[in-house]
Amino acid sequence: MPAGNHAVGLLQLMMSRGQRPDHYVLGGVLRECSSQRHLPSGQQVHALVVKSRLDADPFVVAGLVDAYSKCARVAEATHLFDAVLAPDRDGHRVLWTVMVAGRAQNGDPVGAVRLFRDMRSAGVSPNQFTFPTVLAACAAAAGAARGVGAQVHGCVVRGGFEGNAFVRSSLVDMYVKCGDLVAGQRMLETRGGHSDDSEDVAAWNSLLAGGVRGGRGKEALDLFVQMRQRGVGADEFTYPSVLNSVALVGSAEKGRAIHGSIVKSGFAEGYVHVGNALVDMYAKCGDLWCARGVFDQMSERDVVTWTSLLTGCARHGHHEAGLRLFGEMRDSGVDSDYVLTAGVLSCCAGLPALALGQQVHAANVRRGLNAYVSVGNALVTMYAKAGCVREARRAFDAMPERDAITWTALIVGYAQNGRGRESLGLYNRMVASGARPDYVTFIGVLFACSHAGLEEDARRHLDSMERVHGVSPGPEHYACVVDLLGRSGRLSEAAELLDRPGFEPDAAVWKALLGACRVHGDAGGLAERAAEALYRASPRDATP
Repeated sequence: MPAGNHAVGLLQLMMSRGQRPDHYVLGGVLRECSSQRHLPSGQQVHALVVKSRLDADPFVVAGLVDAYSKCARVAEATHLFDAVLAPDRDGHRVLWTVMVAGRAQNGDPVGAVRLFRDMRSAGVSPNQFTFPTVLAACAAAAGAARGVGAQVHGCVVRGGFEGNAFVRSSLVDMYVKCGDLVAGQRMLETRGGHSDDSEDVAAWNSLLAGGVRGGRGKEALDLFVQMRQRGVGADEFTYPSVLNSVALVGSAEKGRAIHGSIVKSGFAEGYVHVGNALVDMYAKCGDLWCARGVFDQMSERDVVTWTSLLTGCARHGHHEAGLRLFGEMRDSGVDSDYVLTAGVLSCCAGLPALALGQQVHAANVRRGLNAYVSVGNALVTMYAKAGCVREARRAFDAMPERDAITWTALIVGYAQNGRGRESLGLYNRMVASGARPDYVTFIGVLFACSHAGLEEDARRHLDSMERVHGVSPGPEHYACVVDLLGRSGRLSEAAELLDRPGFEPDAAVWKALLGACRVHGDAGGLAERAAEALYRASPRDATP
């Protein structure tokens, strides 16, 4: 039986014995209903509130508003709030605060900010509980309400709450989520001596997490050093962000040092999210042996643990190890999520292991995971790499949403399976759809041109890369065009490509040119130049 039901039962027993509850008793019962998010219990209490004629008491209504909001019944919460007479409502800060929180919790941050403004206009002073709620709403509504967070910050200062650790942490979190890491850091540097550094761990955690979200791993690690120098102790929420920062910079050595700190501070055991972050960090840094070691030592694992290790195997080409891990996971009775499924399909594509991939595909259909873009992308790639172009196209067509990776996967798949013209046709559809081609897309496009013998198309696409799409051509792109021109005997034009300003050919480009010279003969010492350059770039490839 939910705790809310138990509390309601006691309330009913109390009333059956002729005892009339006051707003303190009703408030306690409603808090139970809110914590359990049990709507029927809340509705029963609401009926008892009306029966007790306390439905105009702001304190009791605040409890009802909170209970309905926690159960996602915003309309009922709003109706109750509006029904309280203005003189009573406007003098009751708790009622306004729970109404603001209700809007924010139910996906209406703009409405929450608007209510906060109405609260201020009504002369109600926000407190240390109001500000964190409205600041969270400002962060969520940053795109729709620019500058509002700074205005609320002004209210915090005028109200004298800047020294409150909970409010200050919320300010840091708001600035960071709005993309202003500098302002967030300034909050910690100018706290005015109101509190001890040790109180600021939540604020520092917000700052670290913001650096990770923005892809600024080195800055986040520097912040962690500053945090420790200021005497702020790391907690179980600090280390996952720090480890994510290490993964961003790709330094397993730094990761091992952080791992040592985690062991010393006692967070190495019993904290699944810390263990998951360690596995993920080592896997992303390419140290799969250490990742597996942490994984094996964890007394408790969840789907994130398995996903972190398996996707690491897929990312670094350990496809067989990834599929063995998938088998272990199934034997353990853990259900895969869409991220892990995409990793499994990537491993199937890398081998290829078509039969297992088809089994995973069938399971996806039953569980509805194919709707996720990452899963669809992995399916298209897997079928294309296995030479099953028709199935790849079916997976592509079945996707409700596509991104640039989706289009690229099929473009490259068509090209690699000798269907160059279809690849180019799909590229034209991609551009028309508004999706932006990237570096890998153009490898597929130029590979398709090369194998279809479409010299003019290849030149046109190569020239459009930077001029139209802002993608700088790399060695792989030039290698495709050089191979195409070389096979048709146009060696001097191929050589002109290599002399473009700012381009340094790699071994693959020189190898393509040298191969063409062997077929069509030397042209003005071009073969000798290619052989010498290939030897410098890759002596093994230059060996006859």
